[in-house]
Parts: sequence; structure tokens; C-alpha cells
Amino acid sequence: MGPSIQLSGEQFEALDRLRFATSSVEVFRNCLIILRSHAGCSIAQIADFLGCSADTVKRVRRLYRQGGLDALHPRDSPGRPSRATDAFRAQLRQAVQTCPLPLGYGFATWSAARLAEHLALVTGVRYGDDQIRRLLKEETFSCQRPKHTLKGKRDEVAYERSRQELQGLKEQALGPQADFALVFQDEVEIHKLPALARVWAPGGSQPEVPTPGKNEKQVVYGGIDYLSGKITYTVAATKSGVNFLAFLVALVAVYVGRKVVLVCDNGRFHTTKAVQAWLAANKDKVEIYFLPPYCPSLNLIERLWGHLKRTVLANVLFGSMEDLVAAARRGLDDINGQRHRMGFVFNHDDILGKTTKKAG
Repeated sequence: MGPSIQLSGEQFEALDRLRFATSSVEVFRNCLIILRSHAGCSIAQIADFLGCSADTVKRVRRLYRQGGLDALHPRDSPGRPSRATDAFRAQLRQAVQTCPLPLGYGFATWSAARLAEHLALVTGVRYGDDQIRRLLKEETFSCQRPKHTLKGKRDEVAYERSRQELQGLKEQALGPQADFALVFQDEVEIHKLPALARVWAPGGSQPEVPTPGKNEKQVVYGGIDYLSGKITYTVAATKSGVNFLAFLVALVAVYVGRKVVLVCDNGRFHTTKAVQAWLAANKDKVEIYFLPPYCPSLNLIERLWGHLKRTVLANVLFGSMEDLVAAARRGLDDINGQRHRMGFVFNHDDILGKTTKKAG
């Protein structure tokens, strides 16, 4: 038995980081072998704990001594050269990026089996489903859920102009001389019919979430402060000018003595006569920056609503609307004002990083 492995603090942390960052079972196991060796465990103890052979433990320890952290990653076996020609791969790339419907098929998405059948007809070469999956991976394709886009509906010139104007407002709001708070505002409906999100489940069984006999909803009016992550919100039964006014009154109460630049969309209840009259009377307190139509991606609070639905309200049938609203309030209050925990809202925006660098 070779001598045990002694790690420096830096080596230990590097192994621990790799252990929790890797998606490879083999790399995870290899890290544990080295960490437990450092802890003084014998080869037999490590093999018994991990369910592997003593020879595996010895091999991994030897690799680490010779090559360090990089040696813990499995080496790809060269294997047999692929039979797929460049021409076949070109057909594969073209097919997988083409909707099947115009090609005469009665379906709109490709499975590996459908691709294999189509390519056999086109090229005369037949591959199995697993081979098609492997070739797709080699060609850097992966199965992904698409997202909706408003390109083509929105005015791209107005979108770009608004994006640049908002960038300027963000830079000002982060500056030491900022005399206003920049708040992104929107509404979200929360329904008794549960939103669905992915969860772990045993293979071969799809999780089920009960549904209410009758769906009910409430509307959350919210605003998120760009600088601090402070969330101001009210809850109402409907979307209306009256309820938007109630939110504005609550917002002004939170920012007493400081003007708010409020970024919001052009929803019709944002521009009622009563709202316009209130804004005119309180122009020293609130100024609204209206986004162009079809530009939700410019409104940072949209990401907060996504977080609320995915991580707080998903997959649960609440016993009453009161329970649903209480859960939403707890979810918002839990992160209110904690910008460092709101990367899902702010991490895509590099203005803060740029401003910090300039200040340094």
C-alpha cells in the first residue's frame, strides 16, 4: 500500500470545488478517493465506502500523484473511427434544423428515431437511434426547449433606443450623485391552478400535481429597485387603473423624500385619466418611463415573477387563495432588498460591474 496523500489547503479546496461542480460520476468518485486518502482512510476502507475495487483506488491515487487535478478526469477512448461521412453529417445538420412538416411528415419535431428514418431515406445509410444521438452530440446539438420571441412584432428602432436610454438611467442610478431611485414595475397574476416546474422523480413515472375544481387568481403589482433590490408590492383582485393607483400610493410612501423613475409597460390601466391626473399632481415624486410595445425583456422585474412562479408557487395546490397569497408574500419578503441573492434578476446586466470597476 502506497503512502497516504497529504493535501495543502489550496489542493483540498480545489478538489472539493471540483467534486461539487462536476456532472461526472467518475470525477466525483475520484475526488472522494483523494479526499478520503488525505483524511487517513486506508485503500480497503475507501474501496468499501465507494463500492469500487482496491485497484481502482490505487490507480486514482497514482494518477493524482502524477498529474494532479487534471488526471482525475476520465480519458476519452479513441474507439473505432466513425462511419459517418462529411456528406452524411451535413445532411444531419440540415435535417435537424428543418421543420419536418414542409418535408411532408405529419409531425413538427424530430426524435432520434425519426431522424434516423429520414436520413436513411435521403442518404441510403441507416444508423440506430443511439448512433444518431451520438452524432448529434458530436455536431454540438442538444435537445433544448425553445423560447417565444417578439422579434418581428416590436419596433426594433424603438427597442434599441429604449435599451440605450435605460442603460443611461442605470448608470445614473448607481452613481454617488443619483437623486432618484430607478424602479422596474409590472404586474403578475398568481393562480390557484399551480404553475408546473421540473422536479426529481423516479424513472418511468411522471409526477402529478392536483388541480382545483375552479381556478381563481390574484394580481401582484410590484416594483424592484435597481440599486438595492428593494421590492415594493401590493395585491389586488384585478388589473385596473384604481389598483395601479393604490400601488403608486404605496410606492411613494416607501420613497418619502426621494423621486422615483418608474419603468413600466404601456398597459391600458397604466394610462387611465385618473392615473394621468395623479401623476401630474405628483410629478415631483414619480416620473414614468414607458417601455415600447412588445419589449418585456427590457423590464427586469419579469425575471422576479419567473422566480416566484418557479421556486415558490410551482407544483403546489394551495388550500385557499389566502394561502396562495401568503406564500407569494413569503417568497418576495424572503429576498426583499437582498440584491446579492437576486442574480436571476441582475446577473445578466453588466452595468453594475462596469460602474464598480470605474469607481475602483
